[in-house]
Amino acid sequence: MVRISPRRMLMPTSVIESTPAKSQLRCRARGEFAQWLAESGGSLAITTYTSGKLVLVSSFDDRLRFRTHRFQRPMGIALEGEKLVLAVRKRALLYKRKKTDPSDFTLQRTFDTGKIDVHDVAFGNRGIYFANTRFNCIARASQENSFVHCWQPPFVEGVVRGDCCHLNGLGMRNGKPAMATAFCETGHKGGWREQDRFNGGVLIDVRQNEVVADGLCMPHSPRWHDGRWWFCNSGRGSLSMLEAGSEEYTEVCALPGFTRGLCLIGNHALVGISKIRRKHILDAPPVRDRHKKITAGVALVDLATGRQRGSIEFTGGGSEVFEVLFLPATRKPSLRTRK
Repeated sequence: MVRISPRRMLMPTSVIESTPAKSQLRCRARGEFAQWLAESGGSLAITTYTSGKLVLVSSFDDRLRFRTHRFQRPMGIALEGEKLVLAVRKRALLYKRKKTDPSDFTLQRTFDTGKIDVHDVAFGNRGIYFANTRFNCIARASQENSFVHCWQPPFVEGVVRGDCCHLNGLGMRNGKPAMATAFCETGHKGGWREQDRFNGGVLIDVRQNEVVADGLCMPHSPRWHDGRWWFCNSGRGSLSMLEAGSEEYTEVCALPGFTRGLCLIGNHALVGISKIRRKHILDAPPVRDRHKKITAGVALVDLATGRQRGSIEFTGGGSEVFEVLFLPATRKPSLRTRK
């Protein structure tokens, strides 16, 4: 393993900022979303990194309740039992909820990662794992170092300081990193910006150390669920599925936005959708060509039928989603800095 940049563990006095009224998120529920969330007994956490918000969503009497916290560039978020981790700029924040009040998450520890562009995060057998995009690898959080290098794609040679392939997605299986997504197969700094981002995306089997699906359009969010791999073929605006051992993926549902952020609960998927930044490196003509209107928010998809049952649509204060996380048995979630 490679250990990078010794840094000390920090415990900040405050990591949550208030949300100015003029930038408050405005949302509306469509279809069966509010009813489904109320019946689930849980709530949602949504990160919107360009607008700097973590959005906590609950549903009562078929109406949605929103609570927002401001962070610098909130990205990946994950839950395991009583622990929740949130990746923000230069840090990973570890929260723990009370057994007596599962809705109350209190900051326990802060890992100083440095500016490494963390995307997906996950809990595993050896701690907190994340997609370290700047160093093109899967890494673990460390109290003594910026990160501990665990794995990198076979097409990247050595430790390269600089985003080569835009490694962004991390899928876990049995407590270990198992699948990753990247925009292309390049091993030199900035290579992904030079390649065909609309057809060069890949799913990489971490354990086999090989590409298992290619021809994707800026993929994100690989997730193991019900014996299959599910992921966002983002630039085509789709939720897709890959059977174990197969190299052929299937589009399950087409959605009106850049799909990124995925959580699977039973026979349903929560899929983040974002508006397209035209003339930007993440512009996605394929999804724009499929839909007259592009929206932002979270879609509820029935996995059995591929039908979208409802959604949360952002109508103001946010135009994109990075991650969506389901918080079971959590009716009114709140985050607070450790006192």
